[in-house]
Amino acid sequence: MNINRFGSAALLLLTTLYGCSPAPEHAAGKAGFMKACPGFVETGKPPLVFGAECGELSVKENPDDPASADIQLSVLRLPAISPVPNTDPLFLIQGGPGGSSIDMANQLHGFFADVRKNRDLVFVDQRGTGKSNPLRCESLSTDDQLLPESEQHQKYLSLLKNCAEKYAGSSGFYTTPYAAQDLDLVRKALGYTSINLWGGSYGTRVALEYSRRYPQHARTLILDGVAPVSIALPKYFARDTMLALHAVNDECLAQPDCASEFGNIVQKAESVFQYLQSIQADTGALSISYEHPRNQQTETLMLSPRTFSSLLFMSLYSRDLTVLLPRAISYAEQKDYRLLAALSALANEQMQQMNIMEGMRYSVICNEDWPQISADDIAQSAPFFGMHFVKDMQAICEFWPKATLPADYWEPIKSEAPALLLSGKHDPVTPESWAKAVAEHLPNAQLLTASGGNHSIFTEGCIPQLIAQFIERASMEGVNSECVSHIKPLPLVLGANQKKSASSSSAGSEQP
Repeated sequence: MNINRFGSAALLLLTTLYGCSPAPEHAAGKAGFMKACPGFVETGKPPLVFGAECGELSVKENPDDPASADIQLSVLRLPAISPVPNTDPLFLIQGGPGGSSIDMANQLHGFFADVRKNRDLVFVDQRGTGKSNPLRCESLSTDDQLLPESEQHQKYLSLLKNCAEKYAGSSGFYTTPYAAQDLDLVRKALGYTSINLWGGSYGTRVALEYSRRYPQHARTLILDGVAPVSIALPKYFARDTMLALHAVNDECLAQPDCASEFGNIVQKAESVFQYLQSIQADTGALSISYEHPRNQQTETLMLSPRTFSSLLFMSLYSRDLTVLLPRAISYAEQKDYRLLAALSALANEQMQQMNIMEGMRYSVICNEDWPQISADDIAQSAPFFGMHFVKDMQAICEFWPKATLPADYWEPIKSEAPALLLSGKHDPVTPESWAKAVAEHLPNAQLLTASGGNHSIFTEGCIPQLIAQFIERASMEGVNSECVSHIKPLPLVLGANQKKSASSSSAGSEQP
């Protein structure tokens, strides 16, 4: 999940794995629509891996209407390294909602190298995302982003209303049950009998729905940053984000270096927010000139209360950005906003990499999540540093086209498939509590939580190896997961570990 500058949250996403069922024949030969991916001559860069295959599978936009328009599902397969691979691949499902799984593959496939030794990795752009008939909405222009915040917000809503009108006749076919059905059509077209599914964030919802609709084909589930439909986006965003920020604050206060240098960062964040509110009421947003951390080019950030709130929210998604928060907040309280601006640039880069298709995103949230939010929920919703996630979403879902979902869609999903659930302690949107709730209905589930993890932990420590072992065995039995306890929070004062090492080294070299 991620958010735009108006605070609408999008669930972030991530990677993949695979399962085992030996067979002498590679499934690749059964899929005539898959061809070698374009190479250097066509694209200016080589395929993602040797032998990578790309293709488009034609499906009906409305599967129940033979006369419905055809849409193309974009598919990428990274073949197993083994010449005699297992025939149960790993399907990897991006988060968002609205993110491209194939774009995700470019960044993350290397974390599943152990899985690919014996199994194919398959990435399908969910309908409405990536290159699968994307439901793209017009974005604010550069000039629009110079407008006062209230005017930007109204312009953004106006653009979304135009988008809703554009897709009014079709957006109802871009919800999670249709995505699960598409995955099974791809499975069948590729010649696989059973598949393993990895989902990150919203992608876990797709994987769960697949296991409900096609239990005979779901061999294993890996759910990373669990986001069941009961999460009712964005009902709990403010609560869960504040809990994550307090967890970081507690760790800072427990680390002597951090406590002495930065103190209580929640109190300081409140002070920064109140100051920005006073500036906005007087002269508008602060104009911050800073050097971009990647290219050292001078750039400008218009720092408003909402921009600050969004930055806190987005930074808590990432372990690498979270570690910088205490310093950035503390500096900002002292009116030095350069690190905060650099952090904003990095967070925005991560958000842009997801390439969220907002038409598909709101088709999911406004039809699957919003119906669970009552008038009392809206009235009682608390902001996160002034950011009203629920009320912002209300303004969109009031005009977004309605869809029909299966009668049992909001019931807890029960599945016998072996499931590995992964959570991070500092996750601001899909904390461990959601994984625990889902696990109650999965009798063959095991939950692992990393104290040093944030939103999705498949990249951390030993997690890639544990995922590979789980898929190979279709079980965590006999797998030693103690290594997860070593995924600790990073030192919140940069260089703290080096200081300790230097101190220890100095002490050890003293002569009696």
